[in-house]
Amino acid sequence: MQFTSVSNVLTSIAGVGLSFATSTTATTTVTTTTATTVTSGFTVNQQLSSGGFENLVPYTSTVSVVPTPVMTYAQLEGLVNEWNLELEDQEKCFLLQATQVNAWDRTLIENGEMICILHGEVNKVKLDQKRLEQELDFILSQQQELEFLLTYLEESVSDQSGLHYLQHADEERVETSSRSAEF
Repeated sequence: MQFTSVSNVLTSIAGVGLSFATSTTATTTVTTTTATTVTSGFTVNQQLSSGGFENLVPYTSTVSVVPTPVMTYAQLEGLVNEWNLELEDQEKCFLLQATQVNAWDRTLIENGEMICILHGEVNKVKLDQKRLEQELDFILSQQQELEFLLTYLEESVSDQSGLHYLQHADEERVETSSRSAEF
């Protein structure tokens, strides 16, 4: 983009009285490689006039243009190639980590299934154990009842005299003992 120079000049000549500058000049210049400078002065004890531009207080300012760096195609291509290599390295690292995470995921799923199976088996064993404990309690109560009955029978037989009853009691005791052993 090209700019053309533009200049505006306002000039007034001092009339009467004390003067710091003999003339007032305002210049504006715009180009691509130059700076814009506005210089001016002011006059004291000047004749009053009705014009607006003659009573302005001028100022000076400078604007510098900063040149931007230029990148060649080779430099750009080199940067793109470097970024592509970095991207490929990151992709390899990502794929390696994704493979590891996938393997861990499969292991966790398999272990979770095995835990579920073991949990089911433990529940079955607990139920079997509870059932066995109930059966043992039942057998214990029957054994206690049989002992009570045997004790009662032995006492009743001992009260009765006679050999016949003692032999019969011995036979019953043997049968009862064998039955309790079967349980």
